[in-house]
Amino acid sequence: MNRRAQVIAGPLFGLCLACLVPDAGHTEESLGALQLDADELVAALESQLDIGEFEDAAMQAEQWLETQDRDGYDLSLAKPFMLLGDARMGMRDPLGAIEAYDRARHITRLATGIQGTDQLPILYREADAFSALGDDVTANDRQEFAFDISRRMYGADDPGHMIGTYRLIHWYRHHYKYLSAHVLFEQLLDISREHLPPGDPLHLRMLREHAQLFRHRVFGRRTIGRGRFLATPPGLLPHRYRQNVSSFREARNALREVVDIQESNPFATDAELATALLDYADWHLMFGDYPVAVRHYRRIWELLASDPERRAELFGEPTPLFLPLPSDPGYRLRRVGMHRDGIVHLALTVTHRGHVIGSKSLEVAPRNIMEFKVRKAAKRARFRPAFLDGKPVKVRGHPLRYVYSY
Repeated sequence: MNRRAQVIAGPLFGLCLACLVPDAGHTEESLGALQLDADELVAALESQLDIGEFEDAAMQAEQWLETQDRDGYDLSLAKPFMLLGDARMGMRDPLGAIEAYDRARHITRLATGIQGTDQLPILYREADAFSALGDDVTANDRQEFAFDISRRMYGADDPGHMIGTYRLIHWYRHHYKYLSAHVLFEQLLDISREHLPPGDPLHLRMLREHAQLFRHRVFGRRTIGRGRFLATPPGLLPHRYRQNVSSFREARNALREVVDIQESNPFATDAELATALLDYADWHLMFGDYPVAVRHYRRIWELLASDPERRAELFGEPTPLFLPLPSDPGYRLRRVGMHRDGIVHLALTVTHRGHVIGSKSLEVAPRNIMEFKVRKAAKRARFRPAFLDGKPVKVRGHPLRYVYSY
């Protein structure tokens, strides 16, 4: 190559290199703009989802994500994909939501690892989407996987794991997995007793919900189709499963602990102690332990001497504690607006022990559809009795009104 060619080729070669190698400052500015755009999009999508503009949010997210194909695994894309899934869930499109959630979780796992806790919100959303499709087995897998990630991250006995434990309890309780939920509740309460101060409202709430679990187990109504999966909380030892769990004893102990905490708390008000005693007394009455229940009802009556309105609210009329009314026979017709309303209006006689010993029809229209079932349900009911001057009394003519569709 002659001297003139070398002089020309040198600058041209440098120019080509400059075109091929991007400027570092320009690259940082582009990435910053991408991140800023993602943050702005997330804020806009969250605002739209809050006010129920699901279709607009989905369209905006889809259009924005289409422009980001050149960097499809950037972590900043995970949140927009997750919100796209939320929008599709709002549009009642769980299949589309699962597709978006799966992309968000894949991006998150690539960036933070297979056991990264950043994927927990996505896992819970996936569980909701699969549950909406009726696939409770896969939904349960997602719930238990999220629980396992939380357990590995924080440790089974760490307060940071309480949220993950509570979420799985709620899932199990919703699907009638009472034994597994009970075992997790025991673990959760052990953590709260160790790490929360005495009388902490969160601990009191968990004790009440533990008791409510057994109330639902004994007196709740099951929904067909739920709970068709095997509940196996990760990391829990098999010996913690006690098959001979007594619903009455477990709930009684939890409610008794609430009472003891309130009685030993010098700052607890009479109203707070009365509320704790009321739950405890109601539980005994529902299992037929009338003497214990009435003894505590009388104490509540005395505690509320300075609050006659609250006293009248609790004891002015019989209060249903268990009333297994029949299901609405025409609820499907009601959903599509093709129904007529029927009514059964009864006057009940409730004894001082909370039993129904008689009923009189005040209004039944039409007849011979639901009257017998409502009467039968009323016969099985258990009421907190009304009180007069601190003593339980029989009440005649207590109204029971049941409206249904047909």
